[in-house]
Amino acid sequence: MRATIHRSRTQGRVEVPSSKSYTIRAALCAAMAEGDSFIGRPLDSDDGSAVLECIEQLGARVEQGQGGIVVHGGTLRAPRAPLWCRESGATFRFLAAIAATLDGITVLKCAPSLARRPVEPLLQALRQTGATLDFDAAAGELAVTGQTLSSAMVTLPGDVSSQFLSALLLSGPMYSGGLVVAVSTRLVSERYVAMTVDCMRQFGARVDKTPADGRFHVTGSYAPSHYVVEGDWSSAAAILTLGALAGQASIDALRLDSLQADVAILALLGSAGARIVAEDGNVTVSGASLHAFVAELGEAIDLLPVACVLAAAADGVTTLTGISRAREKESDRVMAMAEGLSQLGIRVEVERDLMRIWGGGGRSGTVSSAGDHRIAMAFGILGARVGAVTIEAAESVSKTYPGFWDTLASLGVEVALYE
Repeated sequence: MRATIHRSRTQGRVEVPSSKSYTIRAALCAAMAEGDSFIGRPLDSDDGSAVLECIEQLGARVEQGQGGIVVHGGTLRAPRAPLWCRESGATFRFLAAIAATLDGITVLKCAPSLARRPVEPLLQALRQTGATLDFDAAAGELAVTGQTLSSAMVTLPGDVSSQFLSALLLSGPMYSGGLVVAVSTRLVSERYVAMTVDCMRQFGARVDKTPADGRFHVTGSYAPSHYVVEGDWSSAAAILTLGALAGQASIDALRLDSLQADVAILALLGSAGARIVAEDGNVTVSGASLHAFVAELGEAIDLLPVACVLAAAADGVTTLTGISRAREKESDRVMAMAEGLSQLGIRVEVERDLMRIWGGGGRSGTVSSAGDHRIAMAFGILGARVGAVTIEAAESVSKTYPGFWDTLASLGVEVALYE
């Protein structure tokens, strides 16, 4: 599917989907908790469906309830058929760690784009528990031979992906005597780990960090919970940036004190001169005379695509640093954004961990989403400012925000979708 976005003036108020990160974490905690948990407002998307289908194959039962789902957990076992994780990196990595605690062989399968992303540091850490893991990247297939253990201690580098540490922590309560994780390097994306710990605690588990050596200690077991998933700041970032580029946009039901890393979009928009009003869970962003800015994105790497289009609309030369890990997402987001912006007449220079973008211009054209939901959304909002921008593989937004194009239309954006 292709989407063509025409120059538009936006105004309106919407709610964005629930957090993908919290939905996946809550579903897994509920699956490991013995009893019935309610998860309110889970994300309804490709990634959300992937994790629910997988936990059902592992032995949990999922039922639709009023305003959410009920997960009957506590009876996990190695599945008979492979678990299809689709493109969900969190589902694939988190389930790998959980599978290592189950007797028998669990096979996880993933899409090619996910199979190309790093996973070996996590596999090496899980092998320290005695599990056997064989990964065939070409086939996108991971076989995990797990075992029930009373306790374990592992060492893991922290500078590749925070999902590796989150995976181990989430599996910790499956060890009756506890799990200790030593992080051997600087930890990146710490807020995502904080989200993991926050969710685990709401399901009864205990996670402590030793100040002296930085080791994480997981004790206790999961208990059923009533958990409501908060709104997704990664999705909100695109809509709020649209407000800065094309008029005005308001979002309701956002937690301003959220642990989500992408709450940093507010500071990013402010640094470019956008007008922001944030109070009582509502955020409104409106356009102004946008100017170039400098941003370090290492701790909020998913903001790179929207930061790029914000820079493209801002007068002057914007510098984005801390971008290298964006090369290992659903696509190489650095190159996907650089190539797309160049197609639209915007000058871009790229170094290993840095981008410079000459903003204030742009023209109509066709760009590739690289099959990446965040690339598609970013060029969609830029189209509302530049006009006549066509995005290929526009259906990729279904990974986290299936209704994205409808949301744009409800805010006044002229959107044309066609095969």
